[in-house]
Amino acid sequence: MGRLHRYRPPPDEEHSQELLVDRKTHISHIFLAQGEVYSIYPRGSSVELMEWWKRLPRKVAAKVVIAGFGDFLTHLPVADRDRKLPVALVERWWDSTNSFHLPFGEMTLTPLDFTCITGVAVGGLPIPWDYNVRENANYIKEQLGWVPAFASAGAIRVTDIFSFYKDKAIDENDDVQLAHLTRAFFLYMLGRTLLSNTAETIHLCCLPALEDVDRIVDFNWGGAGMATLYRFMSAVSRRRTKSLGGYSFIWEVWAYEILQLSPYKLKQDERDVLPKMWRWRSCNRASRQSPSTVEHFRRAIDTINQENLNWLPFPAMTLPSRYLKSKELTATRLLLDGPMGRFYYLGERVIRQVYAGVCAKQPPHRPSDMYNTDTISGNTLHDVLDGLPIANETNDFLHVATQWEGVCNSYM
Repeated sequence: MGRLHRYRPPPDEEHSQELLVDRKTHISHIFLAQGEVYSIYPRGSSVELMEWWKRLPRKVAAKVVIAGFGDFLTHLPVADRDRKLPVALVERWWDSTNSFHLPFGEMTLTPLDFTCITGVAVGGLPIPWDYNVRENANYIKEQLGWVPAFASAGAIRVTDIFSFYKDKAIDENDDVQLAHLTRAFFLYMLGRTLLSNTAETIHLCCLPALEDVDRIVDFNWGGAGMATLYRFMSAVSRRRTKSLGGYSFIWEVWAYEILQLSPYKLKQDERDVLPKMWRWRSCNRASRQSPSTVEHFRRAIDTINQENLNWLPFPAMTLPSRYLKSKELTATRLLLDGPMGRFYYLGERVIRQVYAGVCAKQPPHRPSDMYNTDTISGNTLHDVLDGLPIANETNDFLHVATQWEGVCNSYM
């Protein structure tokens, strides 16, 4: 039988809540009970996307840059994917808190982490998901210039988008054609990266947010990307799928940058480069310094020294202005809204990440609607989509690190 070291909060006489919910349905139960190893298949691909990006008409490329995806596409790396590290990570992920339960406490992918890794901002207007779009073929044709196969099912294959435009001549003086191409490229880009899924399709429900190609930047695409990552990490942790959807390379980069778990030595350090994912392109990896096995990563996490973690993931230089909203939202309780559901980011549970290493107790509670986010409505929905500041809620939990050091060494 296996063993995973996890932080155990001290008993609270007045308030207690089981955070490791339904343990026997969790993927770690296989390892803990039987010591078995299993496979996870990462999703998200960039090769054909990069080819298309490079040959986009100038006016369309400009729209993509204005929408906030220029850095993302310019620095999208071609990288070999690691199928072992995600296994060790998902064993630690619990959908009851949307965080990794590590030997010293909880950590997660924060809005600022996401933006520093990808260059895509978190924050903005909620995306007006419309799941009835599939019933309106005329609207689809008006927005895309054609009606793809299976559009009536609500999602279209990303390969069909690429094939349709691969050899299609575009009149660069025709604004309607350029708008069609802009929307199609966004659908393809999202379906290949931030919103990728197991079926390699993209939901048409996001078309309303692409109607005005000059206002695409207004919407919270980064939040949708985080929601997709959370959704698939939770689904894999509960053994509902073996595919890690969204742009899952983000999890690998996060573990390399934050947990310092990289098995690679880099040719060029590029420590101050943003977005961070660019550092981990295959051509910048000089050699492997440690084995890439599930057992290695499990041991590395079990013996991790919290003092060696990168609590300040962004460089010392001034952050670009588009990163500042993500930094602000990192200190909130934020509802991430994606095409496959809503998922909480709980800043109050990862205070050391929020405040760059300040040690704190873990709050004894999670939101009562953690598993019922689709029922949130009205002013409450507005507030959590905008992000509820955690400053007041966390004051009771902030402590001097030396006072908390003994508790931080408590294990499960």
